[in-house]
Parts: sequence; structure tokens; C-alpha cells
Amino acid sequence: MAREWKEAPPLGAAPKILIVRLSALGDTLMSTPIAQALREAFPNAYIGWVVETRCSPIVEGNPFINRVHRWNKTLKGFLTTVKEIQREGYELSLDVQGLLKSALIPWLARIPYRVGFADAREGASRFLTHPVPPPPPAPFASHRNLQLLSALGIPVNPRRHRLFFPLTEANRKNAVQRLTNLRIEPKRFAALAPATTRPQKHWIEERWSKLAERLWHELGLPSVLLGGRSDLPLLERIAQNCKVPLPVICDLPLKDAVAVIEMASVLVGPDSFPIHAALAVKTPTVALFGPNDPFRFRSEDGIFVLEHDLPCRPCRRRPTCGSAFTCMALITVDEVVAAIERVMNES
Repeated sequence: MAREWKEAPPLGAAPKILIVRLSALGDTLMSTPIAQALREAFPNAYIGWVVETRCSPIVEGNPFINRVHRWNKTLKGFLTTVKEIQREGYELSLDVQGLLKSALIPWLARIPYRVGFADAREGASRFLTHPVPPPPPAPFASHRNLQLLSALGIPVNPRRHRLFFPLTEANRKNAVQRLTNLRIEPKRFAALAPATTRPQKHWIEERWSKLAERLWHELGLPSVLLGGRSDLPLLERIAQNCKVPLPVICDLPLKDAVAVIEMASVLVGPDSFPIHAALAVKTPTVALFGPNDPFRFRSEDGIFVLEHDLPCRPCRRRPTCGSAFTCMALITVDEVVAAIERVMNES
């Protein structure tokens, strides 16, 4: 059971540490600075990461991590993963997720020191040995996760400990090949990523087509629609309504898709994984925010947040405007074009 925070657990020069961040794509990516900070503080540490299989490409190949444990989201897979982790003999776990499932894994694996925030949901803090008092809101996208390390006395710097997405030359080669097939030149196109998992975060569908037309005619910048396989109907509708060429890319593996983002002149998207990926690979970004508060992105370099202040914001998952999604509807094509010009000039 959880106890009051007293002092950081003892760590030697080469501790065995498990990071627990199972999902989602963007949140997993925002947790990657923890691995860098741990590696700098403990060069000889053995650092593991447990993650859902779908999100594992985000940490696979990360040079700061020794071992990736993948959970396939089945009960049998859960028990197998717990046993695998227990065999590694980790001394300390960092529960970055703060849910019951993320707290149970290190508890069942009998990791002696289990650190996480005391405000973890679903009663997860009961399974911590060292609950960390929740910190005040932090200005950087990844800073709350780094604050977990601060409680352990580990030096952190949100401007140095950055989001990291591991790409290989093979990923970049695959991206170049796809762009070449589409007659798109690397660093001479805009990546448009319209899809999100929640409708209240969507921008007006027709405006994506208009945006691509404006970029083509006014900036001489072709665009590419980027998403996953499930986004194909949305992307095809946008492409069909566009009066300039607007190719769709939705069938690439995650790492190859992020390599495409890396090669873009700019990425435009709502509050979803692609804007996190663009931050990680240093592609100038225009982020369209409505129901969520983007305060963690306002201090980041290379990203321009477009938003309209309304008394109902942030409503997150509970919009009060029905299906109108007023906050997103207020963002105009003119504003997005101006923001694209600004971030590209600044970069």
C-alpha cells in the first residue's frame, strides 16, 4: 500500500530501473525525455520500458533504453510480461501513466521501489511505495514526467531532455521512396494530419482542402495528407474535394510515417500524435487546439499554437456546444496560412 513521501529510494551507480508507460502514442512519446535524463544521471544503469505493442515503435531503438517489454493487451500477455519483468530484477519502477494497469505491473513483478504521482487514477497510488506529491502545471510538453525524476533528486532540464523518436536510415529511405513515387521533394511540402480520435478536436473538414489549395497557389508548396489506415475515408474525402493534387499516405508503418513528417517543411494538425512526432523530429508545426488547453506546448520551440479563447474552454471530452465544436470552427484558413508562413520563416 502507498505511504507518505519521505525520501527517495536508495540507488547505486548502476541501478535497474523500469519505466512504465503503456500508451497512448503521443503520451508515450512525451515520456521519452525520462529515459535520456536517467541515462545522463546513471550512465551504467539498466533501463527497461514496458509498453503496449501498438506503441512500442516509439521506444524501440531508443539509445537510452536497454530493454523494451511489450504487452499485447491480453490477459495472458499481461501475465507473461509481468513474469518477464520479474526475471529482470528491477530495483525501481517509474509509473508515468498513473492507471491501475500501469501500477499493477511493477507491483505484481515485485519491484521493491515503486514511484509514481500520488494523484494517479483508479486507485493506482495504493500500489506505490513512494507516491510523489502532484506538481503544479508545467509549461513544457514533457515536463510533468520529468518532475517525477526531480522528486528522486535526479537533475532534469526540459530544454535539454527532449522528446525523442528513434528513426533509422531505412525508415528515411522508405519515406524518400514514397515521396519520390508521389513526385514530392523532401523539405518542399506540407504534411497535413487532419485525423484525431475525438470528433471535438477535428477541424472543419472542407478547410483542409482549401488550405492545400492556398499553400499550392500562394506559397508554391504542395501538400500530403498523412494518417493511419483507419483514417482513409476522411483523407479520401478531403483529397477528392481539393482542386490541386493532394496525395494520401496512410499505409506506412509508424516509423516510416514519422520519417515523412521529418522530411516535411511544416506539419499542420489538431491535438493528436503527429504534432508530438513533429516536435520530436524538429519539423516546424502549426497545432490547432480547441477543447484541450495547449499550455504545455506554448513554450516549445518550433510550434505555433492556433486557438481561440472561449469561456467554455477547456471542455476536454465534454463539449457544451453540442456538435458545433465552436472553438475549432473559429480557426480560419487565413490564420493557418499565416501561421505556416511564420513558423517556416522562423525555422
